[in-house]
Amino acid sequence: MVESNPTVPFRSIQEQVLTRLQVGVSINKVQRAKATATKQVSGDYTKQYEVLRDYLMELQATNVGTTVKLEVVNEPNSTRETRQFKRVYICLGALKKGFNAGLRDILGLDGAFMKGPFPGQVLTAVGLDSNNGIYPLAYAIVETENMSRAGSDILLNNLCEVFNSKLIHGRNKPIISCLEYIRQYLMRRICNVKKVMSKAPGPLTPTTSKLTERNKEASVQYRARWNGTAKYEVYGPWHDQHVVDMTNMSCTCRRWELNGIPCRHAIATIHEMADSGDKFRELYTYVNKVCWLQTWNEAYSYTVDPIKGRSMWPKSTCPFQLTPPPHHNIPGRPKTKRKRSVDEKYDKQMQNHGAGKPEKLTRKFVSVRCGKCNNRGHNSRTCKGQGGNVESNEGGNAGSSQGGNA
Repeated sequence: MVESNPTVPFRSIQEQVLTRLQVGVSINKVQRAKATATKQVSGDYTKQYEVLRDYLMELQATNVGTTVKLEVVNEPNSTRETRQFKRVYICLGALKKGFNAGLRDILGLDGAFMKGPFPGQVLTAVGLDSNNGIYPLAYAIVETENMSRAGSDILLNNLCEVFNSKLIHGRNKPIISCLEYIRQYLMRRICNVKKVMSKAPGPLTPTTSKLTERNKEASVQYRARWNGTAKYEVYGPWHDQHVVDMTNMSCTCRRWELNGIPCRHAIATIHEMADSGDKFRELYTYVNKVCWLQTWNEAYSYTVDPIKGRSMWPKSTCPFQLTPPPHHNIPGRPKTKRKRSVDEKYDKQMQNHGAGKPEKLTRKFVSVRCGKCNNRGHNSRTCKGQGGNVESNEGGNAGSSQGGNA
């Protein structure tokens, strides 16, 4: 049930158990059962880091030209046999070749928060294809957005919003399951675009054909005057007058240069050339090759290859075992209230006690033990998966060491 519908409500599971098995169970037991089933279906959050290197090796072996970069946390103790995960970057070889074949050198960068015990962010780099659709190029899982990936002062995240909306159900999965969710979506998307592409009449992409037809309808209201060279003066309603240069394939309205599609002024000029008996080509040849159906086909001619099961993955020879990343506070809205010291809290408590309004005692110096990871310094409600990151010290030392690691 959980495998077919991961978002199935607890009440629905409770009712189906009662209907099928004639057994009444509490909602708490249903929550624990669903958590166990989800762990079996999606995988363990901690153990998937141990085989992450194997997954990346399988990905590079099956998809030629794939770029993978794995970074771990710096460890001052070189004799330690474990390394904590920090970030991973993946650019599939098929997407790399398709992006170069698409002839549109523009990228949008954006990030989306991950869910689960190890918070982080999924960063995506998305381009545009010949049909003005998204073309995902690369993706990465990092600890947070920072300035160590920044190579430009321009962030075009509008391109990535559509792609990020497709990854909502994958951001709450363990790291390998999340990466596989993204890869499988990219593999399916290329197939879906090919189906749409096979129905396109050409020679332009469907979106380009619609825009060209719209400009052709508007061009009937314009007239062009030749100046004896390759330049034309085009005028129309509302004192709309521009200069079209057929040699440089440009217009002073700049629409032809921006989107690569002849504007209404350029199409009116082509009609004038046809009426005057001048040499002219078919209309689609004046469109930038980026918008041709042939270019769209070349961009999606490279496919993402499937990979084998986990039991057949190559084994990494790295002597260090990869562990989950260290816990850190995700960025958010800063606090507006000043933190009071212990003396200030004690003075206010005494004032309230004297006025007959006792205040709840603080638990600052009380050591609690978590019921999930069995470590001191936090409870099960605030547990962030610090199972291998915080040592079990006595008293308040665990809380201080946890804060230092964060």
